Amino acid sequence: ALRLLQDMAPSHTQPCHLQDTPFFPDTLLHKNLHPHQAAAAALRILQHLFHTLGTNSTHQHWHAQARNDLLNKLQHYIHHLEQCLPDNATPFKGPRNPLLAINKYFRDIHLFLHAHNHSACAWDHVRLQA
Repeated sequence: ALRLLQDMAPSHTQPCHLQDTPFFPDTLLHKNLHPHQAAAAALRILQHLFHTLGTNSTHQHWHAQARNDLLNKLQHYIHHLEQCLPDNATPFKGPRNPLLAINKYFRDIHLFLHAHNHSACAWDHVRLQA
């Protein structure tokens, strides 16, 4: 999947410096999660990535075959994780719900893209974040 993200990049990108680039929440990187919680967090991230990278506004900026291959790979990972999680699982409770941080991060990604008119530069920042 990481190779596919690299392959998606245009061959000639110009360096760009955009303001207010969202960064993945550090709090999610250092949590000791139960395996079901980790799987639920990974599933949510993959679902958001699939949705974000699958939008029509990406096709003009990235190589189509690599993008399609990545979307297929993400769909495979999503399906696999969905099979691992029990149907009745309530993975997170309380105010420090990592799923809320993930949702906020991807909302910020969409706001960032919108603020920069879904430019090639903004999409490349998203690709690097992914």
